[in-house]
Amino acid sequence: MTAPQRDILLVDDHSLILTGISGIVERIPEINRVFSATSFAGAVKWIDLRRFDIYLLDIELPDGNGFDLIKRIRAKDPDARIIINTMHEEVWTINRLVECRVDSIILKSSDTAVVEHAVRAVINGCSYCCPRFEHIHRRLRRDKNTELPGDTPTKRELEVLKAIVKGLNTSEIATQLGISINTVETHRKQLFLKFGVRNVVELTMKAISRGWATVE
Repeated sequence: MTAPQRDILLVDDHSLILTGISGIVERIPEINRVFSATSFAGAVKWIDLRRFDIYLLDIELPDGNGFDLIKRIRAKDPDARIIINTMHEEVWTINRLVECRVDSIILKSSDTAVVEHAVRAVINGCSYCCPRFEHIHRRLRRDKNTELPGDTPTKRELEVLKAIVKGLNTSEIATQLGISINTVETHRKQLFLKFGVRNVVELTMKAISRGWATVE
């Protein structure tokens, strides 16, 4: 009896990574067609257009984030099978991924073989987390006060954060800190993603509540 064929959507803004993952999943007999997107907007177009058997998503995208994609996918298909492939190993990322209850989590620092393990596990109706993720998650369960690099704002992120709280716009922040507008936007996007906020108001409230900034 022929095994059911499945379609998969891959989402990653790095074309080389996307090509590498495509090459891996295309060798899996149960995978029928491989679709891909390199941006949040591109992923949304595919998600709104049709249903996929498996979604393999990166968390950080140039115009959005994977957490919002997860919500969008779940809203359309509560039983969707979702794999997360991310480079982020910070406490806040680990905790949010666990809360999202995705089917598989793999870290880009792991061997590429884990991609195939993850896809095969999901195809068989199982969950899978790469060894590196399991190691970090066990540490967090043992000690809830454990902090990993990246759990708090970096020095530059903190400078951008304080400027945002003061009400400065992107151009003004760039001038004040002597950095490019693109760099400011990158830090802004990272702050939104890191602290799970959707707008400047939420970011400001969180910054004040945690003592990272004050309103003058």
